[in-house]
Amino acid sequence: MATQYAQEIPMNSFEQAEHLIRSTFDKLIRIATERRDQLLVQLFDMKQDYLRKENTRKKQVADLEKMIRQFNETSIQENEIVKFQEEQMLQTRAEIQKYEKETPVPFPSFNTEGLDGLLEQLEKLGSIQDIDVPYRNKTEPIRRIGKPGSKKGELSYPQGLSLDGDKIYIVDAYNRRIQIFSTEGKFIQEFGKGELDTPWGIALYKEWVFISDYGNLNSAIFKFSKINYKLIKRVKGVVGIPHGLTTDTNGEVLVADYYNNRIAVFSSDLEYIREIGKDKLIRPRDVKINNNNIFVADNNEINNIHIFSKSGDLLKSFIKLENGEELIFLCFDLYNNIIISDFGGNSINIFTEDGQLIHKIKCNRPTGIIVNNNFDIICANRSDNVINIY
Repeated sequence: MATQYAQEIPMNSFEQAEHLIRSTFDKLIRIATERRDQLLVQLFDMKQDYLRKENTRKKQVADLEKMIRQFNETSIQENEIVKFQEEQMLQTRAEIQKYEKETPVPFPSFNTEGLDGLLEQLEKLGSIQDIDVPYRNKTEPIRRIGKPGSKKGELSYPQGLSLDGDKIYIVDAYNRRIQIFSTEGKFIQEFGKGELDTPWGIALYKEWVFISDYGNLNSAIFKFSKINYKLIKRVKGVVGIPHGLTTDTNGEVLVADYYNNRIAVFSSDLEYIREIGKDKLIRPRDVKINNNNIFVADNNEINNIHIFSKSGDLLKSFIKLENGEELIFLCFDLYNNIIISDFGGNSINIFTEDGQLIHKIKCNRPTGIIVNNNFDIICANRSDNVINIY
């Protein structure tokens, strides 16, 4: 850069050239220093946010402290500007990659060359909010979907829910069907009539829809096409009373077997593979997979959540709901918070991933529950036969 400016100045103006080169270097140093300071402010803000979560964020705070210390110990010299940018870019990228891997909080991908891109992305990110912020003001539904009845668009005993883009799949149990609505509440389609008896849970995987049915006529697992909603396969007799179900990333179908006190695992073709949790579960109601672990809502004497590894080892039991409360369904948000429909306690409960209650919403007889990427909670209300959106 200095050579470019020197060529634009007459050869007899060496003092001007020297002044311009020096001022250019000073400007570069000033810009680099200001950007370093901006980054330090961002990192310090992030550290402060995570200090408020000291019980669960100690590792993240240590990483941030290390990053701040590295930046404070860096000495910027006039002839080291380029070296400084390259070294800090590499060090920061390594720390961010490590941080991304370990933190449960979504973090942007830092793949832009140099401090310019890093600072730009940090400015967009801002400080990370407290994990309960999305739920603090949620007390009453902002919208309702459906109404009591048996016609199209009406519900009777709604149970499991599943979200597919801007479509909500609703298990309309007593109408013996599945109904599809838009997230704005417009009826789209129904299917399963004449094949389902009393459906409970629903899960989507690729072009298929899996449904559990605990009725006296069926007590089966169903596989429908998501393209034309035609029945592909039905499996009876393997699961005693099937309740909630979910699918793994490889297409395996996990079913909460309420009667046989276990999780039954099927292939995507509904071939029985194995069982999980036998002799450890009492009355499993729902099952979900998060961070490669299996979470089971169990209506045992203390109504709690069990975490199993994919191989079936019991890792942890926590979130105990006492005094007659009853776990029905559960789901997860982007922060790994656990959202539970507490049927007996007439409430929706939001817990952190380590089991700390952060918010509770009153809801009469909640059943199926899902949450979208905007942290809108979508919950089936069995008492009013509607779907509430909070």
